[in-house]
Amino acid sequence: MSVYKKRNRVQAEADAYFTVEAALIIPIVLCIFVMIIYLSFYLYDRCVMSQDCYVLSYRQSIEKGGADRAGRSAAGEQFGQKLFMLSRMETASSSGTRISVKINAAMAPPLFGLDFFRENRQWILSVQENARKSDPPCDYRRIRRIMYLASCAANAEH
Repeated sequence: MSVYKKRNRVQAEADAYFTVEAALIIPIVLCIFVMIIYLSFYLYDRCVMSQDCYVLSYRQSIEKGGADRAGRSAAGEQFGQKLFMLSRMETASSSGTRISVKINAAMAPPLFGLDFFRENRQWILSVQENARKSDPPCDYRRIRRIMYLASCAANAEH
């Protein structure tokens, strides 16, 4: 066998090796990149939901009257068009001395029609934030009244 034929044979084997490598490695790398993109969408939606959920609970905690008035319309206004890739979204709010806002949503990533991680093909996002019901003017008046009574008691002792 001549040197020229050996060189051609080695070159053909190397080309076949690169073809097999590309056929196996490239789809795996592509799937990993697509999964990273979908996970970044998931994390973005989760962070925005957490921030907006706290803003809603805080707004309801300082609102005069019933805290339930803010409810769903405020949630729709707060979230607006910031969230994407969500298939369903539910909000719930409770009042009392602690205001609690809970938001549940689902994301169905269409990754090649398959989902290797979950059987129901949805990623669930659930966020709950709490805030203490407060009335700053009432608290201020209460503190002023206590200070006034303390000064009256101090003057009465003298």
